[in-house]
Amino acid sequence: MSDAEALVRLGEMIDRAADTTDEKLNDTAITCSEHLQSRDTLAGESRVLLHYFRANAFENRLGLSGEAQSWAWDIPHFEHILLELRKAVAHEAFGDLNPIRQCQIFTNLANRLNAVGRPVEALAHWDRAIAINPRFAMALANRGYGLGHYGNSLYDGGHFALFMLSSHDSLSAASSKDAEFESPDNYAHKQMFELEARRAAERVNIDGARANLTQEFSLGRSRAERQYRSWCLGNRLFLNPLNDLGDFSIAAHDVLHLPSLTLGIDESGAEPPVAFGFYNQLKQEFVAARWLFFEGMTEKGGHFSDKGNHLYDTLNIPSYSLGTEKTKLAFRMAYSLFDKIAFFINDYFKVGLGEKEVSFRSIWSERKGHPKPLRTVFDGRRNWSLRGLYWLSKDLYEPTFQDVAEPEARGMAHLRNHLEHKYCQVHEDLGIGYSIFATAQNGRGLGFRIGREELDSKTLHILKLARAALIYLSLAVHREEQVGRARGDGALVVSMPLMTWNERGRL
Repeated sequence: MSDAEALVRLGEMIDRAADTTDEKLNDTAITCSEHLQSRDTLAGESRVLLHYFRANAFENRLGLSGEAQSWAWDIPHFEHILLELRKAVAHEAFGDLNPIRQCQIFTNLANRLNAVGRPVEALAHWDRAIAINPRFAMALANRGYGLGHYGNSLYDGGHFALFMLSSHDSLSAASSKDAEFESPDNYAHKQMFELEARRAAERVNIDGARANLTQEFSLGRSRAERQYRSWCLGNRLFLNPLNDLGDFSIAAHDVLHLPSLTLGIDESGAEPPVAFGFYNQLKQEFVAARWLFFEGMTEKGGHFSDKGNHLYDTLNIPSYSLGTEKTKLAFRMAYSLFDKIAFFINDYFKVGLGEKEVSFRSIWSERKGHPKPLRTVFDGRRNWSLRGLYWLSKDLYEPTFQDVAEPEARGMAHLRNHLEHKYCQVHEDLGIGYSIFATAQNGRGLGFRIGREELDSKTLHILKLARAALIYLSLAVHREEQVGRARGDGALVVSMPLMTWNERGRL
């Protein structure tokens, strides 16, 4: 068959296998897709479609295996689905696809990220689909379900109400007269979306929640502060789950922290639990890194601290300035948070690693074995957000995930290694694309080269990942506290209210 004919036939096989729950047909389709993948003639949109079809086939296999609802953390089908969808999105021809197909791919990718425990990133991808087609029903509906699940995982009842409002609005839009369904099968879910929207409305006061969400709050006294906070809101960088609902001014504060912790008297001692101080420090470092990046990115002209600094012109348009160094510092600070989060996990979840053994790469798996098995303390643990942290670690360290990442997400560990320990040369772009040429020289000599625009892009991305990780850490602890209280082991506990640091006099 021609490439086009083979793709059509492959799609039909996969759809039929799903409709008839025919495992053998689905396996045959996967085998055929592997043969098709080896064709050198398959390129452009056809190659993107193949990735999409393969993801659907692995989705079928996941459903047929019964593992879709499993609490196992290492499910190969999950990984295959994510990799194929990311290959589709990262392909240079993705933008040439029919807009509906783009929406389908973004929606499916968001669904999988949400399933493994990463709702922050899932919402971003649902929103990308909705930006392409604001009436695309399946993105709207799945976003509604995702918001409901995210809201249920929060410890703040006020935040829960606003998430249920947003869930209601998304599900209502998915079941409206204007909603667009790409297939009759999906249209059949319309009544279910409407029912779920009504259920969301029954759980909270919709009008009251909407008034709270849309109320205007001050973003600061000075123009500079307002500009900074508006930028944080627009990029969803506040440590506040409400920022994932949009750029509402109510979210312009870093209010997220740990939930209340229950400790036995013998554990609490005379001081507050160390976990609160540790999370304080994680938050403060993130907030400082965020500000450093904003300053570095918005720097206009030079700074007097650079005055008199004797440097040679190396004829490759280097970027030497305090602003550039602030951006590099922001990247390094944000990246360092992941190992510190692992240190927190090691202590709170009693993983048992020695202090020098802990890292965000090593915390999850046993030291021996090929492949290294998941640690028993995590395997099968019913903690959605903790599992999300595990899957987030794959984005940073596993080559298979790095190879299919979008440009701003590629080579993060490599860049961090050079910034922290080696030589990283940053080049100005100056509108002539010089940094692209400079970056192409990597591997041919000493050090690593990167353009200023690419450095900014990667720094923003690592900040977003660090924010998501801090949110997942808080939600993971909340889940464990819920489980502990439900278990009711009868331990005698002591209440120790804590004031906020602002009440101690900080500006």
